[in-house]
Amino acid sequence: MLDTVIQPYLGIHLGFTISQISLIFLVSTIVQGILTLSLGILADFFNVFNLLIYSFIATDIGILFLILSHNFLIVLAAVSLAYLGFNVRVPLMRVVIGKRMSKEELSTYFTITPLFSIVSPLISGFIAQESYTIDFVVAFIFIIIVILILFIIKSIVPLTEEKPITTTSHIPFKEYSKLMREDRSGLILPLLLAVNRFIFGTSFLYIPLYFTEIIKGSLLELGIMLSTETIAISLASSLSKFISDRLGNVTTLAMTRILAAVTYPLIYFIKSPVIFILINWVGTLFIAMDNVPEVSVISKMKTANLSMSLIDSVSTLLSISSPIIALYIWVNISPATVFLLSLLVIIPSILMFKYKVD
Repeated sequence: MLDTVIQPYLGIHLGFTISQISLIFLVSTIVQGILTLSLGILADFFNVFNLLIYSFIATDIGILFLILSHNFLIVLAAVSLAYLGFNVRVPLMRVVIGKRMSKEELSTYFTITPLFSIVSPLISGFIAQESYTIDFVVAFIFIIIVILILFIIKSIVPLTEEKPITTTSHIPFKEYSKLMREDRSGLILPLLLAVNRFIFGTSFLYIPLYFTEIIKGSLLELGIMLSTETIAISLASSLSKFISDRLGNVTTLAMTRILAAVTYPLIYFIKSPVIFILINWVGTLFIAMDNVPEVSVISKMKTANLSMSLIDSVSTLLSISSPIIALYIWVNISPATVFLLSLLVIIPSILMFKYKVD
């Protein structure tokens, strides 16, 4: 829910300039990048459920600060904390499910779970039209419920029920370092995926702001756009499994990155909210086709938590420059030109074809 309204909230409701918004995302990006990698390494040695719970608590604290204050510095800290918790959660959760599920189960998981998020952006956009504060309160309560559910899951599903694969649990750090050196694909492939994510992230950084301020879409239409994204994410899982079973996980990852890279620049020519939503849906479909093959490959690597966190942490650290790059292009060239950056994804995607780690 936070993603749906945070940029309109900062730009329209609080009246922050594009430079102030860029600074907020710049600082939050630095914090996320440093801590995501650190926690990814810790997750190979400590209880992942505990780290997941802490990440949700961090997000809730950030939302609480957003509710209580409109001061720029406090909002900056609040957004950083909220997004830190969210971004730490993603790689940890992917490894947890990846170690427990077969490829077929992963496909089912990534098909069903996005469907629960269809109504969330719609509700968030609808509530935010009346009150951003109420929207944040609802998100705050929802995360508390999720934390309670995690405590229940932690008590009944021990990590020892993972599938029998090579893990790094309870091994000396020297041996862990040796595994990192031996499993080179566990480092190189995540780095290429991280570069792709950085480029996409820079290109998409201000999509909500662009949609509401340039395209003049309403908050409800923004909610509709984000809701349709969840449908695309759900459909992508079965499609990516079908393709990866025939072409391989890495080939599927590379191919779908290239397709997404040539789809999003079409937004440059769009002025209609409806067509914008349609192109964004197609692009989201291609991007979301990474879920099954990525989790299937990375979770089976010897340093799974590190490799998965490497994607998020490196892309996040690279993204320190994203607000600066996007801001410069937005101000000095045109807001629409930012979307053309996604074409650069083609380069690292082509390089991925040589790493056959399936």
